[in-house]
Parts: sequence; structure tokens; C-alpha cells
Amino acid sequence: MDTFVQIIQALDNDNKEIYEEYSEILMNQTGIMKHKMTSCTKMTSSHKMNYAAVETMACHLSIQLQALERRGYSLLFWQLSDIVVFATDEDNKGIYVLANLAQLVRKKDEMHIVLNYPAIYPFPKDVCAPEVLTMAALPFITHKGASYYSLALLCLKALQLSLEDLHLLRGTKLYYFLERCLKDDPSERILLITF
Repeated sequence: MDTFVQIIQALDNDNKEIYEEYSEILMNQTGIMKHKMTSCTKMTSSHKMNYAAVETMACHLSIQLQALERRGYSLLFWQLSDIVVFATDEDNKGIYVLANLAQLVRKKDEMHIVLNYPAIYPFPKDVCAPEVLTMAALPFITHKGASYYSLALLCLKALQLSLEDLHLLRGTKLYYFLERCLKDDPSERILLITF
């Protein structure tokens, strides 16, 4: 199989620049991207992951979301089926990549995102921030924290935990990441990685 950089650049020709940026950022962060890939797996909504894998996924996806935000974009919501996990020949460690940008939305300003036309409707309730589920008209403008909330729900879903189970992770790095993303007030949500 090719290297990560070669594979990721071939994902989506329309968004080639975004994927090139992902590969550069992830290569700098992990240092393992130059290795050959042993597998490439598209995740499913029923994918159960262990804690270490979800922690790694949260880190990789947060880095990609920050890259999207710098380009003036965000995601309305995250789905496991939009994520591809690559394994390397070095240690079979996973590299998580947002491989489907269908939920991409433009930032209206520094704090808000705007949805002009939904790619999927009705929205999946299990991975959307509460304020997204109240959409009544288009264009729909909401705080960018909706994406952070959704990413946290995605992580819980991958662990097969609910919001009520968050306390089970107390004391872990992932717990504090999720806690910051799951604030009730969207303007208080923070995408902060301390892994």
C-alpha cells in the first residue's frame, strides 16, 4: 500500500488542498506518515473503539477541524461513517482522517457558521448539538461550538457511551476534552487538545 500522503491526496480531488494540509499537519504531529500503510478502513456507525483509539481519533480530528476553521469552514456535525482510519507498517497505530466533507459549512464570522442547504435532513440526532436540531429555516446560523459538541458525541458513540456515562471517563485526558466540548452554552465550548 502507498504512503499516507499519497493515499490522502487521492481522497477527494475537489478538496485536494484541504487533504494536503491534513497530511502535512498530521505528519508534523505524529511523525509516522512517511511509513507504508497496511490498511485503510472506513468506519461504520456501529464501530466500537477502545479508549486509546478514541483519544487518538479526538486529537487527529480536532487538528483537522482547526485546519478547516483557518480556511473559513467548519462541520455542522460529525459521523463515524465519514472517518477513515489508516494503519501503518510501523506499529499498526491508527491515523484518523475526515474523508467526507459533505457536512462542510462556511463560517459566517469568527464565531458562527451558516448552513444554506443541508446535505442530509433530518439531521442524525445522536451526533448533533441540541441547537442544530432546532433548525427551523434556511439559512441557518449557529455558533461554531456546534461542531465541537458533535465531535464529542462522536467520541462517546465510538466508546459506546452516552452523555450520562461521561462521568465514567472522569480523570482522563479525554474526559476533560469532552467536558469542554459539551458545555450547554455553545459560546463556552472550547476545542482544546492536551494529549
